[in-house]
Amino acid sequence: MRLTDHESGLDSSQPVPLPPKWIRRMVAFGMDLVLFIVILQLVVMFLPKLYGERVEQEFQDLVFSASQLSPEDHFDTEKMGQFIQESGVSEETLGLIGFIVVYAFTLPVFYCFVGEFFFRGKSLGKATFGLQAVSRRDGSPPRFPIALSRSLIKGMAILCLLTPFFLPGLLNFLFAFFNRERRCLHDFLTSSLTVQSIGPLSQTSKSTEES
Repeated sequence: MRLTDHESGLDSSQPVPLPPKWIRRMVAFGMDLVLFIVILQLVVMFLPKLYGERVEQEFQDLVFSASQLSPEDHFDTEKMGQFIQESGVSEETLGLIGFIVVYAFTLPVFYCFVGEFFFRGKSLGKATFGLQAVSRRDGSPPRFPIALSRSLIKGMAILCLLTPFFLPGLLNFLFAFFNRERRCLHDFLTSSLTVQSIGPLSQTSKSTEES
């Protein structure tokens, strides 16, 4: 038995999951991040159309006016609140803006949770590159409490990366460079880790390498 088997608490009778290769984990995360951004942009683009032409035009005018502000003002809630109030948009447009803000905050958490819980620890990026999130205790796919906590922490880290306050999000992922199991901070906080998938994909890859 390897020392890491004992430390991780995994059953030594089962195949030992290997830490992911750096390039695979980085590209898988990049794929998930790009997909999240695309989904968010599509919603911002098409959702206003459901509110009618007047609301859509007000929203587009407001977005254009906001683009003239400095980047610092975009993340100043007091200034942005005052800017929206002075814009004179309708209640329907204000409701649309509120929905988009809530959606933007919940989307990364929801996206992570769907992959963690409903697809056995595999987001689209992880599944594409043969990676899987598992419980560090027994190597099983994340159960509901772990999947939810992982998704909350990781989702907030992703949001931070897309703002000027990116440092906390960056530190969450850079944490993986300082331990042998390549665990991010959200892995440590939820007693989980990301490994090479132990499903058919990894077995196929292994057979290919041996041949």
